[in-house]
Amino acid sequence: MPSHPERSRYRFAASGLLAVVLVLAAIPAYLTLEPSWRSLVVRLACAVIVAAGCVRVIRGVRRSIEGYASSALDAPPPVSLAEALDDRFLRLRDELVFSTRSRRYFDAILWPRLLRLADANLPPPAERRGRRRGGPSLSTLEHLIAEVEKRP
Repeated sequence: MPSHPERSRYRFAASGLLAVVLVLAAIPAYLTLEPSWRSLVVRLACAVIVAAGCVRVIRGVRRSIEGYASSALDAPPPVSLAEALDDRFLRLRDELVFSTRSRRYFDAILWPRLLRLADANLPPPAERRGRRRGGPSLSTLEHLIAEVEKRP
């Protein structure tokens, strides 16, 4: 298959040859027409040429517009990472985030799960100073989970 520049050259040569054949066929047709019809035929031929040129221009503009988005709002949305992450991981991450924000959530949801996983008594994490409602920090949760992982 010829490359793009070669195809363009072939297409251009074919278009030129077609134009020459049309002109050579139009000359005898023009001369055989009655003089009263000649101006009408010439106008119609010019209208067809202008219409064909407009169609080519419109197609070229559409191709160039489709190539890129004119605005950030017109661009397709970026692929989010949430689609690639597993639902179980997302739920676990949410539980950890909620546990750091709410001591009640930690005590009611996450702490019983950690105790079940440890099969033993874990020392409860100390409450955060200055924040009555805040749950344990992420580093405290990390130490608790590491303690659960160490136990057989």
